[in-house]
Amino acid sequence: MSQTKKIGGAYTIAASGGTTIDSELTVTGNLTITGTTTTVSTTNTTIEDIIVTYNSGEAGAGVAGGSGKSGIEIDRGSLANAQFVFDEVDDKFKISTDAGASFTNIMVTSSSGLTVVVDDTSPQLGGGLDLNSQDITGTGNIDITGSITTDSNLVLTDASAPSSISGATILYAGTASGGGTGLFFVDGSTSDELVSKSKAIVYGLIF
Repeated sequence: MSQTKKIGGAYTIAASGGTTIDSELTVTGNLTITGTTTTVSTTNTTIEDIIVTYNSGEAGAGVAGGSGKSGIEIDRGSLANAQFVFDEVDDKFKISTDAGASFTNIMVTSSSGLTVVVDDTSPQLGGGLDLNSQDITGTGNIDITGSITTDSNLVLTDASAPSSISGATILYAGTASGGGTGLFFVDGSTSDELVSKSKAIVYGLIF
């Protein structure tokens, strides 16, 4: 049989041995817990909040505790716990699979959002790369062991003659000379210009 007790004012339960409620508990107002540890032993927990705030009540300019890191930790049983945190030191989200002994950056952010991924030293694609009408720029090398196929023009800008190379052939563009093409090659210590069809005919008649 349900009962309703109306109490005018604060109501305190002071039980030195703890208090147990062996049925459902419904709180229609706010619930404030001021202890140091909250333990929830449930199978399913449902939270309607759109955003869950961690490190609430921070008074400083950034995450002051936890070596500047705040996030969630996942118990992995006999394995070291995993962590997903925000690191105040460099403003990056990071993951750890050794209970926080080391962290790996998962993204690099700027004021405009995700811009570059620089911390993965061996990134791999799970599928084709669509440039979406954008360019790939840089000063490093592109090493490909497969074929290169293009249905557009291959543009070589004029460059200085490279030094000799062993075990490969370099093609480069320069000011057209006797060959009439401006397309040069270096193979070993040999460097020369590829000859155009018209120049080849002339040379054939002369020589």
